[in-house]
Amino acid sequence: MLLTKRNEYALQAAVLLARSRRRMPASELALALGTSPAFVSKIAQQLVRAGLVIARRGKGGGLSLARPPERIRVRELFRAVDGPLLLAGCLEHGRCRHLDCPLYPVLGRVQGRLDRELNDARLSTFVKEGAK
Repeated sequence: MLLTKRNEYALQAAVLLARSRRRMPASELALALGTSPAFVSKIAQQLVRAGLVIARRGKGGGLSLARPPERIRVRELFRAVDGPLLLAGCLEHGRCRHLDCPLYPVLGRVQGRLDRELNDARLSTFVKEGAK
């Protein structure tokens, strides 16, 4: 569905990891993001599963990006924590539940543009611009 708190924090966490250029403990990341370590850990687990973040345990451990920021798409971050970003649930099924929905074709075109923009947007853009 549309942007969630998880999407926002996944992007912010990835930006912080890219800027730090070092491993960051989840507790430090949580402090910087102003949220709980448990929430950051949950997001981190999803990003690790998606191959976007590496988690190391023990002394000197923490979280780091698995790839350079230029090679991480915003769409990947969002998908990792929340699945596809959809304007409406019917877009996931490829059809509207109503027989003749005048809005479905418009939503489909907007969804296509959103997908392209998120696919083209790289993490490096946010790191360089200092965008939040």
